[in-house]
Order: sequence, then C-alpha cells, then structure tokens
Amino acid sequence: MPQQKLTILIISFNGWRYLDSCLNSILASGSHFFEIIVIDNASVDGTPEKLRNKYPFIRLILNPSNVGHTRAVNQGCRLADGDRILLLDADTELRADAIKQMSMLLDEDPGISMAAPRILNSDGTIQESARNFPSALNGIFGRQSVLTRLFPNNPFSSRYLAKYNYGKQIPYQVEHISAACMMFSKSLIETVGEWDEGYHSYWVDADWCKRLQEAGKTIYCVPSAVIIHHEQISRFLRKSPVRIIKFHTGAYRFYRLHYTKGRWDPRSLAAGILLSGRLLVLLAINVFKKSPGSHMDPLSQRKPEDD
Repeated sequence: MPQQKLTILIISFNGWRYLDSCLNSILASGSHFFEIIVIDNASVDGTPEKLRNKYPFIRLILNPSNVGHTRAVNQGCRLADGDRILLLDADTELRADAIKQMSMLLDEDPGISMAAPRILNSDGTIQESARNFPSALNGIFGRQSVLTRLFPNNPFSSRYLAKYNYGKQIPYQVEHISAACMMFSKSLIETVGEWDEGYHSYWVDADWCKRLQEAGKTIYCVPSAVIIHHEQISRFLRKSPVRIIKFHTGAYRFYRLHYTKGRWDPRSLAAGILLSGRLLVLLAINVFKKSPGSHMDPLSQRKPEDD
C-alpha cells in the first residue's frame, strides 16, 4: 500500500508557549511525508511572527479575526493536501511514535474510520478523552463535576468515561474522542459532512463523532500512541463567563440535535431548563473563585473536554 500523505492541522490562538513545544514534538517524532497547517485566529502574542521565523516550512493561514475553533477546523480541512488529517490541539505533545501507531491501525483495518491516541495529563495520569456519549445524568456526573470527584467510581461517571478501558494495551472501540487529537481520512468529511458551525467550540467533537456513529463508522483508541495534553483547567480558578456559557449552549445543541425531535420536543425544553439552571449556578460559583491573574488562557476558544 503506498504511503498516504498526512496533513497535521493545528488551530492557534495566543498559544505560542504551547504551540512551540507541540511542533517540536511533531518534528522529533520520526514521521515523514506530512505537511503542517496552522490556522491562526488573530493571535496578538506574536505567534505568526515566531512561526514564520522558526518554522518557515509550515503553511500558515492568518484569519483577520477569531472565527472560533470550529470554523477554523473546517477551513483547514478544506486546505489540506493530505489523504489523511491529524487534528491536534496546540497544547499537546506527541510521544515518539504516536503518529506511526495511529497510521498503522488505519492502514491495517480499513473498517476503522478514525483513530485517537491515549491522552495523558501533564502529570502522567490518564485524561478521560476516549469515552462514551453522555446520558442526561452526566450533567451532574461530568468529567470534572463535584460528584464525580467525590465518588469517582460511581456507575454513571464510570460508564461515561469508559474507565473499564484504562488498562487495555490493544486498540479498542469507543464512541466519542476528544478533538485534542484525532486522525481520519479526508474522505470522511465527504461522507458525514464538515463540523457543525452551529457550535462555536464546545461539544462539536462529540457531535461529529455522533454523526460518524449514525453513518455506521467506527472510532478506535490506540493505547500505544501516547500524547500529553497540557489542559489548562483548574476547578479552583475563575473561568471566563463566556466560556461557561458556550459550554452549556453547546451541550444543549448536542442534546437537542441527537436525542430529541426538535426545539419544541418536551425533552428539549426540559434540557434547556436544566442546563440553564446549571449554567446560572456555575456562573454564581465562578464569581467567588480565585482569579487566574495575568495568566491568559490561550485555548479558551475551545475546551470541549472541560466537563
């Protein structure tokens, strides 16, 4: 089988201090025959200039404004020359053969539509990025919810986070993976469509995975492919209110589109009421959290794995 060209796509927004390490890890991976596209959403931290100086071979696309993560991903996928696309968050670092391991799985089994690595937190613990689709109860048993932290082995969180897979060392099928790192054939976009730009950022990866599932496609996690995701989230620090609002509006859109018959379905109305209540509670709590101070969250435009 001839080697397929890979496009590595990264969306950047004021994230140079992460992006530099990400690009270094790609170049050190030993993989070849790829192009790198960086779509920059109007960064003001000097990212474009630094990219041009240090990585002149990268295809750098500069958006005049921050169009959001979702639109930038669609933009990059249209520009990709590769047969396959590896979508990466800027705050990731790849272990040496991560790209190779994911590529090998897709080469060996054409029935697998998308591959994802095992993602680790900065401290080396597993990041629950390869999981099942949420149920209604995961509104209170989310990945970072208080109840999940207090009762980590409760059945609702365990099922959602697919904790039974953590010890596996061979590739295994999952329902939903994080867009922090996913590898897929470019032709998959023609089959199931682009990302839904009705989502600014949050939940769009879950939506795309759901549409893949509905089209009969399969998604696998490859434990031997490992990346570090320096997810800049602390439950003790104040978040941008806009970020909290976008998370909840994304959750509502995902539920309404995939679990109800439309906006006026009683289930949709109930979800809107419950999510609005949750949103108001979290906004109120957020006021009393410690300010992150001068630390800028460069990835605030997208963190679908925030809950």
